[in-house]
Amino acid sequence: MIDWTDDRIAALSDSDLKNLLANAERKSVDELVVRCQAELDKRNALKPRKAAKPRTELKEFERDMSVRLADVGKQMAEKYDLSEETAKAKSAGVKGFRAHKLVGSDGQAKLGGLQRAGFVAVDRYISYRRGNDIVSLGVFLPKDQDISEHLFFVIAPQAMLERGEPVDAIRDNHGQKQSADSGLAFKDLESAADAFDKALAGIAA
Repeated sequence: MIDWTDDRIAALSDSDLKNLLANAERKSVDELVVRCQAELDKRNALKPRKAAKPRTELKEFERDMSVRLADVGKQMAEKYDLSEETAKAKSAGVKGFRAHKLVGSDGQAKLGGLQRAGFVAVDRYISYRRGNDIVSLGVFLPKDQDISEHLFFVIAPQAMLERGEPVDAIRDNHGQKQSADSGLAFKDLESAADAFDKALAGIAA
């Protein structure tokens, strides 16, 4: 049996050291396991750490918008019953009904299909569904546009959106089907949130 001194272990290549560690663990040679792991830890500590890539201005904007939209969602959830349970109960009999989570699993605005498909730079939104009706509030930034060109959109059924226009008439949806037939565009989130509030009142009443 080889006498695995510290010097002999230190002379091994990374791959050989990992193989030795695996064999020692398999054979339950605890002392050798500890020494191999100590050598690996020492080598890892000496390796230069990769510097974290700084967030780009666009990513910072997207993250900020996701948080702000989610905050609007939280305010609406305090004002109306937007729970999935209530949505399901009020949508009984609607074939294929699936309740919408107001925000994403990370607590921020959800990632829109147009951004996921690579059509736009930013497409983040929050939404609520009851029956066949869906109301959403989102931020939208086309590709290759300055961040200042972003717009907020409220999309909802025509009956719930005063002065609403066809969604395809107010932005380029790249042929993708939208969640409702009308929408409104806003430069500021506060005005968009007010319109979202009014639309929610119609769907959550």
